[in-house]
Formats: sequence, C-alpha cells, structure tokens
Amino acid sequence: TINPLLGTPPAPELISGINETVLSFDGIIGLHDLVVHDYGPGRLMISLHAEVPSSIDISVAHDTIDCIEETLNEKFNCESTIHMDPIDVDDERTNLLKMQVAEIVKIIDKRITIHDFRITPHHQHTNIIFDAVLPFDLKISNADFTEQVKSYIHDIDENYFAVIKIDRAYSGV
Repeated sequence: TINPLLGTPPAPELISGINETVLSFDGIIGLHDLVVHDYGPGRLMISLHAEVPSSIDISVAHDTIDCIEETLNEKFNCESTIHMDPIDVDDERTNLLKMQVAEIVKIIDKRITIHDFRITPHHQHTNIIFDAVLPFDLKISNADFTEQVKSYIHDIDENYFAVIKIDRAYSGV
C-alpha cells in the first residue's frame, strides 16, 4: 500500500507501450521526458514531450497531440499531458551537427542520448543547444559531462558553443 506513495518505477512493458503508441502517430518523430506517476488503480498520470517537424501546420500537430492523449487514456486508463516540441528536420547543417553531437556524447557513455537539438547562428558564433539524457547510474557529474562535451564541440569548430541541459534517466528503459 505504501509503494505508490513512496514511488515505484513503472513497468518496462508500460514504458514500451507508451513509446510505441505515441510513435505510431503520423507526424511524431520522437519523444522524451516521459514521466509516469502511478497513484493506484485508475490514477495513472503520464506526461511527455512529443517531437514534431517544425514545418507541420500547428493545428494539425495540435490535433495529433489531442488524439494521442485520448488514445493513451483509452489504452492505459490514464490521464496524459503532452508538450509539443517543434524540431527542424529539413536543415542539412542542423542534421549533420546533431549526428556529430550524438556521437560525441557516446564517447563518454554509449547509453547517453540527446533531444531538443537546435542551432542558433550569430555573427561571431553559433550556439548548439540540446538536452542530454544521462543514465541515472552514470558516475560523472553534470558539470564534468558538460565541460567534456563543450570541449569536443568546440574542437569541431571554434565558433561553436554548446548550451546543454542535463536530464537524468530514472528508469532503465
């Protein structure tokens, strides 16, 4: 009885089911920051970020998100809240840099992933902005990770400056 109050990790099957359901919708290119709160039977709360192409019509994307929330409710007997993240998937430079940064973080640990990747070019430099998901059990401080990655990115081009938000993965999935 006390486990839901203290918090227990969601079943891997539930996480997989949520991921598969969300990614099965047209226009959804990724998801992250999935949080599941289980307060007992019929009291399951889900929140997540769904990535959509930035070129998609906002009304179409919003309708898709509404349909996903309804489907999750029906399938998992839950309440869900989905935040929509527009991602520029049509820019070659952004896509190349994202691939390079994804490889860089794997130098530190192959389980690390990135999301919410974007670039903001300025006159003298370009900001490379993204979130990195570090495994909960990874034995490196957020500051050390950030400094290492910033150094690797700066090595690609001295005008690249990394702006990194660290997330720690709290489930093994």
